[in-house]
Amino acid sequence: MNTSEAQDGAEKLANSSMAMTENVTFHADAAIINRLGRELVAKQETALVELVKNAYDADATSVIVSFDGRGGPGAVLSIQDNGIGMSRDDIVNGFLRLASDLKVLEPKSPSYKRTRAGRKGIGRFSAQRLGDRLILTTQVEGQPSAWQLIADWSQFTSGKRLDDISVILQELPATAPGTTLRIEGLHDDWTTGQIRSCWRSVLALQQPFPVTPVKDPTIDPGFTVEFRDGGGLFRDETVVANMQTEILDHLPVIIEMRVDDRGRAMWRITKNAFGELRDWRPIHHEARDNSEAATYESLRNVAMKAYHVILDPTLLPSVVFTRVRDILSREGGIRLYRNGFRVTPYGERDDDWLRLDEVYSRRDFLAPIANRNFFGVVEVSDPEGALFEEHTSREGLIETAAFGELRNVTSSTLITAATEIHADRGRKTRTSTPSPRPEVTTALSEARAAMRAAREAAESVANSSPDPAPAKLLIESAAAAEKIIEQQELIMATEQRRVADEIAMMRLLSSLGMTTAEFSHETGMAFEAFRLDLERVFDVAVAAKQGDDKFLALASRAREALVRLDTLTGYLNATVASRALREIHPVSLSKAVEDFARGIRAHAETQSTKIDIDTPPLDPLYTVPMHEAELASVLLNFHTNALKAMKRTSNERKILVAADRDAEEGKVRLRFCDTGDGVPIEMRERIFEAFVTRQSAPTSSASDTEHAQGTGLGLWIVEQIAANAGGSVAIVDPPEGYATCFELLLPEESDNG
Repeated sequence: MNTSEAQDGAEKLANSSMAMTENVTFHADAAIINRLGRELVAKQETALVELVKNAYDADATSVIVSFDGRGGPGAVLSIQDNGIGMSRDDIVNGFLRLASDLKVLEPKSPSYKRTRAGRKGIGRFSAQRLGDRLILTTQVEGQPSAWQLIADWSQFTSGKRLDDISVILQELPATAPGTTLRIEGLHDDWTTGQIRSCWRSVLALQQPFPVTPVKDPTIDPGFTVEFRDGGGLFRDETVVANMQTEILDHLPVIIEMRVDDRGRAMWRITKNAFGELRDWRPIHHEARDNSEAATYESLRNVAMKAYHVILDPTLLPSVVFTRVRDILSREGGIRLYRNGFRVTPYGERDDDWLRLDEVYSRRDFLAPIANRNFFGVVEVSDPEGALFEEHTSREGLIETAAFGELRNVTSSTLITAATEIHADRGRKTRTSTPSPRPEVTTALSEARAAMRAAREAAESVANSSPDPAPAKLLIESAAAAEKIIEQQELIMATEQRRVADEIAMMRLLSSLGMTTAEFSHETGMAFEAFRLDLERVFDVAVAAKQGDDKFLALASRAREALVRLDTLTGYLNATVASRALREIHPVSLSKAVEDFARGIRAHAETQSTKIDIDTPPLDPLYTVPMHEAELASVLLNFHTNALKAMKRTSNERKILVAADRDAEEGKVRLRFCDTGDGVPIEMRERIFEAFVTRQSAPTSSASDTEHAQGTGLGLWIVEQIAANAGGSVAIVDPPEGYATCFELLLPEESDNG
């Protein structure tokens, strides 16, 4: 070949190469969908959690995950939310576009500005990981139609081009806003344990109470997730896991409070794992004696429900304790809703609007009453805005009289209830009472914890085993043993509390006795000289002011007050003197009543109270041998309670003290009646118990003096005196014209001569 031919050949080859040049693109095999689904989302639980997180990112407030026919060949899984939904453009350029960077460009959700929880762009792969077929139905609020996407993942097989396989997108009539994913042909079986594990994985996104509307659209109203099991053709749908089953059902105490349209406040305990329930009782943070007459001037139409939590690992299942503790750290406290809308910042972390943390830090009460010990909601109905008004900044409420009353009654209710629960557990409630001996119940507590651990382990085995029968038998046995231990623990705690109360009582009564004796001694020495000096002062002053009628009236009133003080002091001194005598002897009930009336009548008149006595003229009514001071104590306690009760009413203030004989029973009888507000029926069974008082706990903002009031010892002392003498005391039907009547029965002395 010559040179010219070689050049021609090269030119032809070059021209041929230029003719074959073209631009080509990457393309994917359809099997990449399956491969990415398996590699990016290896576990079925992870896939389901990612789809729930996508609902959270779409500003949903509620997600319902339902299994239908779980374990069978036609099992179906659906995830339904009430979020913002997707438009056609969102589906085409978002859901159907691999490696979309939407969540990178928009890290916050559009409405509530939530930090997005879902992983970037794996939602579609999660759907493919779970089943063969996806039906996605979605609606954007205000749009004229909904959209439905149908993807058959089984078509995405090796050997086909990804862009050659189409999915169906169709327009549907408008429906409720939100998105529903229906996944058919599930790839895996689902156990109850796996479903609960999914719920726990999104626990950090959830709030402990049902979603309530929020007035401000920018405020996140919360997010709740519920897992349901359709159960198959012949079984109703049941809840597998939600906040109620996984958290709230395990909490030991539920407290409720309400204020009606007349301002009457009541509270009760509807769940108590440590003792008896409490039916509705009146409460008022100022008139803290649970009086029916105590009503609020401004506050109306309020309801509260709160779960009380004691953060003790032995009181909760181990798998629950950590969840509860974590939620309490984030969500503990009492939230406030007005007319169905959340009012912030009440109930937010670090907000102590009820001053519970402040009181607990002072250790005024030993019961756990910090914000983190309550999940609660207070709802106020005020449609006209007459009682509660928001600040112009929409941050909190203006502190009106109604708001102050709301704060006080709520804190007083929570402290009262928590203190009673603490006592039910056999624990001391105030720093002034002795601590129970912890070693007494340590062994039982450890045994109960061990049985609980065994039961929970058996439950775990039962949930994952194909044959749960043996594990269920173990569960039943462990539960029975745990119940027996709890019963014994309660018995020991009750006895422990009784002994602690008696020890505290002895110390308190001893201190009171010494104080009273010292006071009696000092006043006995000083009063006579004081009275004579003051009489001389009166005489001189009156002589100098004979023409001043106003001064003479004041002097006369002061002289009468001095006489009353002299009479009352003399009665108390005589009582203390009789206490010093250790000998016991038969005591005349008739004389005790007459001495009481004589010593106390002047004092009663200063309280606008009339005292009538009724004793047999010729029968001294001797009792069995006892201390004279004991009858004086009984009468003084009855008198003090009567004055308090009558101050709570507008009735005419009258006291009737009657003594007679019950010949058939061989006893003498004392009846003490007043025109006060009576004793509520629910209190009559317990009013003679130690430390039981009709007073509620003081509000968190109360003074130290108020926190120290209301020991509930008076009637317990009366009952102890009666019991030690072989008698009894009770509340009986009062005579006409009176509201309350206490009856004391004491054995009569066998020989009155």
